[in-house]
Amino acid sequence: MSPRRYKAFYYCNSVAFVASLVAIVLVRRKTLHRHNALEAAMILDLFGLIGAYAAGSCRDVSTSIYAVALAGGVLVYVVIHVVLFTLDHNDGSTRRSDEASIEKEKNDAEMVKKRRKRLLLFAILAATITYQAGLTPPSGFLVTGNHAGEPVLLNNYPRRYTAFFYCNSVSFMLSIALIILLVNPNLYRPAIQSNALSVCTAVGMMGIMGAYAAGSTQHRKTSIYIFALAGFVLSVVILLVVLFLVIDPDKKKSNQEGGSADDAAQEGRCQGTVSPSVPASQGVQMRHPR
Repeated sequence: MSPRRYKAFYYCNSVAFVASLVAIVLVRRKTLHRHNALEAAMILDLFGLIGAYAAGSCRDVSTSIYAVALAGGVLVYVVIHVVLFTLDHNDGSTRRSDEASIEKEKNDAEMVKKRRKRLLLFAILAATITYQAGLTPPSGFLVTGNHAGEPVLLNNYPRRYTAFFYCNSVSFMLSIALIILLVNPNLYRPAIQSNALSVCTAVGMMGIMGAYAAGSTQHRKTSIYIFALAGFVLSVVILLVVLFLVIDPDKKKSNQEGGSADDAAQEGRCQGTVSPSVPASQGVQMRHPR
């Protein structure tokens, strides 16, 4: 048992829960958006989730530090990627800026906004799944013996649990870093244009697949079948998208011209619902301090 670790988890989880409720209230108050109160509540919520995950998903201080360092590594990667992207496009962009039309700028801004919404939805979904899985790992916990409170998978299959833990932690920290970047327009616009966030999303998806393959079965062949099935489904989806674009290329233009009157409200709801139910459910279900 680790009373100090449980207290750290409890207070971080409570901070995340309260910050989520505050963010939901601020979404309804448009007058407070100018003071960046919503962004501050969101960032406090996300850092609370990071602290709760680091304290509640493992029992070693070094492992908790590694888990938190993953989020910092993602932010550093995105900054480096954006800097390299801007350096490579400085020469061409200065000459083309005079010839660029206003219509193209509007289309680019609309495309960035749509990609931001898709990335934000994925990040929130992935953060919810991985947070739950990290604190309640497969097969549950041991309730008797000297190792009470440890995951059953860790006791029976240490290597498989290690693979599950790090894949799940990578996906969780990537999702949190994505949400942090997507909150501020000055950060997400160059990050989306440089495809840095798309790379993070792809790595996060691979992390979820790895965690599921390691935690859902005890046999290596079954894990390989899971990856093969995911690859088959992904190839079918890509094929359908290509066929859709080839058969009906005008559909894309009609979608862009449709407009989105409720974009701001929908984005606020997405940001405000960064899972207040997640810290709430974990605060109620966390019975055994580890």
